[in-house]
Amino acid sequence: MKSLKIALAALVGLVAVSCYNDFDTPAPQKLYVDDDMAAMGLTRITIAEVKEKFGPISNTGTNDNFSTTKTLKFGTRTSEEAKFDGLMEWPEASKYYIKGKVISSDRQGNIYKSLYIYDDGEWDGDDQTGKAGIELKLYNGLYLDFLLDLASKPIKSQWVYVRLDGLYLGNYRMMLSIGGAPSDGINTAGNHKFYANSNLDNPKVAALNVFRGEYTTLDDSDIKEVDGSNYTSLGEADLGRLVRFNKIKIRYAGVKNQDGVTPPNLKNGGNANPYPSWIVTDWGTPIFGAWYRWAYNNSEQNIRLYGSVLMSYNDAAEYTSDPGVYGIRTSGYSQFAMKPIPKDGTEGTVLGIYGIYAKKSDFTGGSEDWAQYQISVSRIEDLGFPPESLLSEEWIRANTPASSLTPPVKNGGDDYELLFTVPLARRQEVFALGVDVIGHMTEAGTGAALVTPDGQEIALQAQGWK
Repeated sequence: MKSLKIALAALVGLVAVSCYNDFDTPAPQKLYVDDDMAAMGLTRITIAEVKEKFGPISNTGTNDNFSTTKTLKFGTRTSEEAKFDGLMEWPEASKYYIKGKVISSDRQGNIYKSLYIYDDGEWDGDDQTGKAGIELKLYNGLYLDFLLDLASKPIKSQWVYVRLDGLYLGNYRMMLSIGGAPSDGINTAGNHKFYANSNLDNPKVAALNVFRGEYTTLDDSDIKEVDGSNYTSLGEADLGRLVRFNKIKIRYAGVKNQDGVTPPNLKNGGNANPYPSWIVTDWGTPIFGAWYRWAYNNSEQNIRLYGSVLMSYNDAAEYTSDPGVYGIRTSGYSQFAMKPIPKDGTEGTVLGIYGIYAKKSDFTGGSEDWAQYQISVSRIEDLGFPPESLLSEEWIRANTPASSLTPPVKNGGDDYELLFTVPLARRQEVFALGVDVIGHMTEAGTGAALVTPDGQEIALQAQGWK
C-alpha cells in the first residue's frame, strides 16, 4: 500500500501570468544570536549536560513498550504523561537552551529528517563539560534551512539554537535525540514500534523551538580523528559526533569477495549477519541479502532498502559489537544507493556521524553485547576510497545472487508531495493549514533557481518526470 503524503506547498508571490504587479522580495530570514536567547529569559547549557540529565544509556534500547521506552520531557509532564513509567520530567529545562554547529546534511538523501549539531563545551574560555553532538528530529529538506558545506575549506557551517521547553529527549536503540512527544506505530509485520520521541515534521512547529543562527565554520577540533592507534577511545560520549575514520579497511563477512573467498560471518549477539548486504524488516525477523552496492533502490517497483557495509580496524573481531567494527549505513533513498562499493580489504577514509543501534549493550563487545556501531555519511564524497578499488559493474552483475535481486518485501511505496501556488491575498489562510512553503514565483524571464541558506542562487533545469 502506497502512502500518499500530501504536503501542500504554498508558493507565495507573483505568478508570471497573474494580475499582481507588485512583488516584494521576502526579507532575509533572521539569524539568531546569544542576545536573542537572553531576551527570551533563557540560559545556555551544553549538549553534554543535557545528555547527562537523561542518565546512563547502557542496556536501555529494548523499546518493547512505553515502560521500557525511556524519555525525558523538557518541562513538566501532563497528568496523562505522568501515567507512563518511562516518561521522566525536567521542569527546570524551560529555562535553558543549547547551541551547536550543524554537522550533517540531508542534501544527498542519506540522512532523513534529522539534523545533527555539535557543541565543543567551551565558551568564554572555559571548558564546561566536554564535546558532544545530538540529533534533532525535524523535517525533510533541512539542507535548505541549515548550512553545511563539507566541500569548502574551511568547512562552512551554521549555529543552531534550540529552546528546550516542551521538547523531549528520547532514546531509541540507545541513540539519543531531541524531538516531539513519544509515539507508537505499527510496522508491516504488525509489530508495535515504540518511539521515545517523534519528528517535528512541520517546519512552522519546529521553528517555535529551533532557530537558525549565524554562519560559522567547523574547526579541526570539531571533527574527531580516529585511526588504528586510537579507535578504542571512541565511547558513549562520542555518539552523535562527526568522526573521521582514517586508514580503515572494508571488511566482508559471510559474503563472497572479489577473490571468490567467503570470509566468516560477524555475529550480532547470537545472530550471524552477512556484510555487505541489504536488510528487510517486513517480516519481524530481519532478512539479509548479499548486495555489492551501498543500498538497494528499485524505483520501478518502489522498493528501497537500507544497505550495510562493514569497515574495521580490528581484524580479529568476531562480533559487530567488538571495538573497531563499524557499519556504514546507507538509505535506499540516497543519491548514491546503487553505486558500487569497494573491494574487501580496501583501505580508505570515511567521514560520518558516529551512532549506535542496540537493544542491549554495555559497550564491552562479545556475545552478550548486541550493539552495532553505525556510521551515517552526508555525501558520497565522504566515502574516501580509491576509484580503482570499486567493484566493476560486470563483476557485480555476475556475482550478485539471484535471490538478492528480488527482496521479499510485503509492499513498496513512495512519498508524494502535491505542489500548488496561491495568490498573496490568501497566503495567511493557507499558512494556517501548516503547509510547507518552499519558495515564491517570479517573472518567467528570470528562470528558476534554488536559493541556498547563505543566499546563493543555483539555476535549476527541468529534467523530466516519470
